[in-house]
Amino acid sequence: MGAVAALPYGDGRVCRTRVDSFFLTSARRYTISFELTKLLSLLLYPLSQSLLLCLLALLALFFHRVRLAALALLLGLGWLYLCSTSVFADYLMGTLEDGYPPKALSVVEPADAIVLLGGAIRGDVHLGTLGDLNQQADRLVHAVSLYKAGKSPLLVVTGGGPSGARTEAQIMYELLQVMGVPAGAIVQEGKSRDTYQNAVYTAQMLKERGIRRILLVTSAFHMRRAEALFAAQGLEVVPAPTDYQRLASPPLMSPWMPSVSDLWQSTYALHELLGYQVYRYQGRL
Repeated sequence: MGAVAALPYGDGRVCRTRVDSFFLTSARRYTISFELTKLLSLLLYPLSQSLLLCLLALLALFFHRVRLAALALLLGLGWLYLCSTSVFADYLMGTLEDGYPPKALSVVEPADAIVLLGGAIRGDVHLGTLGDLNQQADRLVHAVSLYKAGKSPLLVVTGGGPSGARTEAQIMYELLQVMGVPAGAIVQEGKSRDTYQNAVYTAQMLKERGIRRILLVTSAFHMRRAEALFAAQGLEVVPAPTDYQRLASPPLMSPWMPSVSDLWQSTYALHELLGYQVYRYQGRL
């Protein structure tokens, strides 16, 4: 039986309602909203936009609108090509990373806690014992470096996961121990599904411990949005950016040659630039 609450009627009768059902319904509504948000965000990615423009070109040809078809095809392929070049990808990343230059560990200010944001984990794999890392794995390395340099005695890992799977926080908790961080120094926040919830749930947990000043570890291109969200929760944030995307050495091929890695960088940069504006419009920053 679930927990119940008593709600009195005017004539003294009592209506018993299941609180568990209420929270379950709310959770389902949020899940739908979260999944819908992720689905809509796909429409903002260069590859999705290019495919939609190509689809528009096919529909225009079906209705004998040759000029419209040619224009849609040209825009789709041109946008995909531009986003796949290092020239454009580096420009977009530069607008995000330039405000957060790297710092040597010796000059990083200490704090009460190191907060490591999720996003560096792909999840559990079928034939592996540890969770699989992705392109943002530098976040874990930098967080461990800060901890071992004595910048904070506490390391908070954040990030939830889909139903039935281990959370990002659980997987990072396990990996950090392999990297030499003692289990007693790691705190998990495993309910959040996005950066906004990272900030809300982590801030609540830290304030209960009397912690206000944090070292925030995330990718440099993600830092502007993350720092603003955590600061909005009343925390004193010391940015500790990592995972810089622009290479110091020139590429082997021409910067105008398209590549999958450059398309990935453009996609992440556009996601961050738009995500910041959306959160700003929603009043969350």
